[in-house]
Amino acid sequence: MNNKKFLIFTLAFGTFSILNTEVGILGILPLIGQRFGVSVASAGLFVSMFALIIAIFGTVLPTLLSRFNRKHVMLLTLAIFTVANVLGGLASNFWIALVFRLLPAVLHPVYCSLAFTMAAEVADAGQASKAVSRVMMGVSAGTVLGTPVTTLIANNISYSVALDFFALVNLVALILNLIVLPNRSQQGATNDDRAEKQELTQVLRKPALWFSGLGTILVGSVLFVVYGYVSDLLARLSHFSATQLSLALFMFGLMSIVGNMIAGNLLSSPPRKLVTFYPFLLIIVYLLILLLAHSTLMMYPVIILWGMIYGIGNNIQQYLISAAIPEALDLANGLFIALGNVGTALGTSLGGLVLSSFGLIMLPVSGIVILLLTFGVILIRNKTVNQELNEFDD
Repeated sequence: MNNKKFLIFTLAFGTFSILNTEVGILGILPLIGQRFGVSVASAGLFVSMFALIIAIFGTVLPTLLSRFNRKHVMLLTLAIFTVANVLGGLASNFWIALVFRLLPAVLHPVYCSLAFTMAAEVADAGQASKAVSRVMMGVSAGTVLGTPVTTLIANNISYSVALDFFALVNLVALILNLIVLPNRSQQGATNDDRAEKQELTQVLRKPALWFSGLGTILVGSVLFVVYGYVSDLLARLSHFSATQLSLALFMFGLMSIVGNMIAGNLLSSPPRKLVTFYPFLLIIVYLLILLLAHSTLMMYPVIILWGMIYGIGNNIQQYLISAAIPEALDLANGLFIALGNVGTALGTSLGGLVLSSFGLIMLPVSGIVILLLTFGVILIRNKTVNQELNEFDD
């Protein structure tokens, strides 16, 4: 396939279909609790365990499976997502439904890692960040449609139909990938295993990787410590109706796509300023939430700004890792997905603890504290990466 733009669109849609399944569930946790007769906290396992599975397998599977035909691996992933969503929608037992929810999470990081790697490989010289940002739009599109549409379907029809919506999107992505993706194995798959292990060992010893990984975890945590409970926050503090909530979540996701586009352009130029000062952009958002959370009307512009900064954060997470180890993109993208989900799990868990102990309004406060810590880690990371790769002088 010579059409690079359509290839990148296909990769972005495949990523969207997977993130649609992952993120879409956020808006219907109370409904899951009602359907299966469990608490909302137990229903939260659909989010936290999903993220944990991705974190565990994202560190190893992308590298282990990189020697196989990429197209076959990506098609298998989408097929499993499709079947698991259909069966999960039919399940009447909570634990069986949870199994079908978690099964596709194993291959989630494999598809996304390969998609980011392929986008970077087909990009023109110096345009890798832009190409990856286009695929990253699939992440934001999952938020644009996933949460509000799933919430709308589940509340007005049923939980089962909402999961059928997930499956339908996965199936469309499967067909697109079948038609568009090039049918070839990764180049270099026959390299000597001993040389590959030595190279991997050298990469894992780099201090820049560890500081970048910690930065990725912290950014993921600080995004989800508040966003993980966005439905509760807007409904209970800002008094959004169900319709207003769906509209707000749609606006949030739409602006996160804008954030992806902004980040893609800024990260293609020397990115020191954006990477370094990103925590303060999100601090501004959280301060605005603290000040305006009780006003339905004033929260709309906050949501617009919040979504944009959230989208930029997704790109920064990926950039932190890939810029630290540009010689190992499969590993870098696998680590980005794994560590980002560690951050998601930590942020959601911390948010739940803050919520139960201090209330919704303290979620942005906890986010600000994490952001100050994130700023310190990014400063150390920038210095380390600059010493090892001269990253910011390119």
